[in-house]
Amino acid sequence: MNFSLYNRWYSLRRRFSDALVVYWHYRPNHWYLWLSLSLQILLWFFAYRLFVVIGSDLFVAHYNVDFGIDSVGSSRRAFNIPLLALAVLIINFFILTFFSRREHFHFLAHAFGLASLLSQLLAASALTSVYLINFLA
Repeated sequence: MNFSLYNRWYSLRRRFSDALVVYWHYRPNHWYLWLSLSLQILLWFFAYRLFVVIGSDLFVAHYNVDFGIDSVGSSRRAFNIPLLALAVLIINFFILTFFSRREHFHFLAHAFGLASLLSQLLAASALTSVYLINFLA
C-alpha cells in the first residue's frame, strides 16, 4: 500500500515537472509570465499605497454614473483587485501547464498568456478608477 501511494505521488510529480519543462521552453511564455508578474507587483504596491493613504477613513469601492456611490467600506477592499488578478494569473498558469502536451499548445499559450496580461491591465485600470473616485470625487 505504501509503495503504491509513493508510486502515484512520484508519477504525478514527474508528469508535472515534465509539463513545466515544456511550458518553460516555449519562449513567449517567458514574456507573458514576467510581464504579468511585474504588473502584479505594481498592482500590489499601488493597492498598498491606496490603503496607507486612506487609512481608517471610508473607502469608496464602486461608483455608478446613474446612481452615484454604490459600495463603501474598509480600505482593505483595495487589495481585492490585485488578488483577483493574481487568481486569474495562477489559474491560467496551471491550466496551461495541464494542456502543455496538447496539439494546439502554442495557440493556447498565447491565449492564456494574453488573458493573464489583460487581467493585469484591467485590474490596473480598476485600481486607477478607485483611486480617482476616492481622491477626486
